Amino acid sequence: MAGTPGMSFDAANTQSSRSSCETPQVTALQFFDCMHEAFGRAALTTGVVERWYQLAGYAVKLKFAGAGLIPLLTPALSNAIASLDCADLTICLWDTHSTGIKPAPAPWREHYARRGEIRGFNTDRIYTVYEHESCGLCMLDADRNLAVFWALEADRIPYWVKGSPLRTILHWWMGNRDAQLVHSAAVGLPDAGVLITAKSGSGKSTTALSCLHAGMLYAGDDYVIVRSSPAPHVYSLYNTAKCVSERLPSFPELRAHIDNPDRLDTEKALLFLGNSHAKQIATGFPLKAILVPHVSGLTETTLRKISAAAAFRALAPSTIFAHPRGGETEFRFLAELTKKLPCYVLECGTEISQIPPVVLELLSDKTA
Repeated sequence: MAGTPGMSFDAANTQSSRSSCETPQVTALQFFDCMHEAFGRAALTTGVVERWYQLAGYAVKLKFAGAGLIPLLTPALSNAIASLDCADLTICLWDTHSTGIKPAPAPWREHYARRGEIRGFNTDRIYTVYEHESCGLCMLDADRNLAVFWALEADRIPYWVKGSPLRTILHWWMGNRDAQLVHSAAVGLPDAGVLITAKSGSGKSTTALSCLHAGMLYAGDDYVIVRSSPAPHVYSLYNTAKCVSERLPSFPELRAHIDNPDRLDTEKALLFLGNSHAKQIATGFPLKAILVPHVSGLTETTLRKISAAAAFRALAPSTIFAHPRGGETEFRFLAELTKKLPCYVLECGTEISQIPPVVLELLSDKTA
């Protein structure tokens, strides 16, 4: 949703009851506590619904106040699990429209950085960002492994957030555990896979979906979780894919799984694959190589070795600049990752069916 940054957040709490959050000296931690208390009021009003997920080996619990956000934020998440005794990370979520509970009053005025970071409310412990498009506020208390997500109303959440929900919070939290959300696809076999990274229109999604169609394991199309040490490993986060409408005829079996079929003139097709391809959605697998796809216009698909620096240039910008507070930590992580793995340009030919055999040959090559 376009408009004045923070406009919907400010409008949502203009008539909230007065609290300690309205004092000009309020700290980031105090404001987090006020938002968490507001979630508590919403939970008392509507009840709590829990959803649990295993992500990169961690137990993540989502606590929804009411059910308003559940259909928007849970279908994309991979690796749902039964409830456990304790969670490594707890995210508390509510929206004002369905619960009637407004967020804590904003103790700032027009302090929004370019990626939504709120100046003065980001510390080593507290992370705060306002997501303008979805009119949502994300906060993380790193010391308590506790996060809050507030949205004005579910209907304002755009399709790309449905495809990769809670990405900001999970990026922050995983980054403190030697793991990173990386803007890439990943496909492979149980013992080896590839990370596929490229700018939009270069063939990343086509490569991933063609490998899925050929029966390979699938860890994601847009964002995945990656560890670099002790050995590179990728973990599935979302079971979704985004595909330009021009490529859909190549994957006719996926048409029934398009979430936004009436908006393909302005949006990429958002595909939920968790049900149709459940057995192929991998928890994760070791990484053997990084591929940078390029649409060659030729018939055949081939591989060409490139340097770690060239792969880094393809991988880093969309990962670092897409995330609030992204910077030096992500830079070092991705530089280390590209030095540890062999890197290739995947020259994608016009015969899409040729792509998976080339990837499988690479995965079976003991010398690669």
